[in-house]
Amino acid sequence: MPFVALAQFFGRDVPGLAAGPGGADLVQLFRCPFTHGPHQERRYLLQWRSAAQTERADHFLAAAPEVPLFWWEHELPEPCVVHPEEVDTCPWAEDDTLPAALIARIDAWDDTQAAEDGRDAPSYQGALSIPPGWRVGGFPSWASTGPMDIICASCAAPMLLLAAGGGEMDPDSHSWMPLEDRDPTRRGMASIRGGQPVAQPTRLRFGRDRDLQVFICPTDPGHPHQWVLS
Repeated sequence: MPFVALAQFFGRDVPGLAAGPGGADLVQLFRCPFTHGPHQERRYLLQWRSAAQTERADHFLAAAPEVPLFWWEHELPEPCVVHPEEVDTCPWAEDDTLPAALIARIDAWDDTQAAEDGRDAPSYQGALSIPPGWRVGGFPSWASTGPMDIICASCAAPMLLLAAGGGEMDPDSHSWMPLEDRDPTRRGMASIRGGQPVAQPTRLRFGRDRDLQVFICPTDPGHPHQWVLS
């Protein structure tokens, strides 16, 4: 069965995108349409290419390969265009990802915000730390698993990442919402113009609404990648 194309990123469009083997500047992410093994595991493929060679290729398929059967609608991505935006991110605040004293200050700030604004209160993890959705570089989100040490199996270097998320915004992270998608007269998720299709433009899900995080060795991108659902 053909892999399902999930995304492709050009280095010229994404400043934080690490160069691939041999200086490759185009990366493509694919997923097998079916699960495998007793734990229903997903299989992914990260393909590096040269953008210049690809754009001159004369052997493109006339039509993309089609998978004959999907179990769920969210297995097939909704075609859409990525508009990269650079943002500042901060580490996930749990265990030893930050100094204990700083995490305590963050927790106290969160409690104060919740006491003042209730359900619409911003939180460090959701509103200030790491944006939801698709992102290149920055810090990993550990909302489901808790922090994990991800190091290259070949050279033990800490790994960088590409993250793919099912939604571009959620109740805890509406602060990352693009201004053009907001209704300034409303708060929280109610302020999204266009409703759920805007919040989940790719129509994809990973695991139980978690992120797929792809870790790439910063020392040698030819070393094996790692995949984590978190």
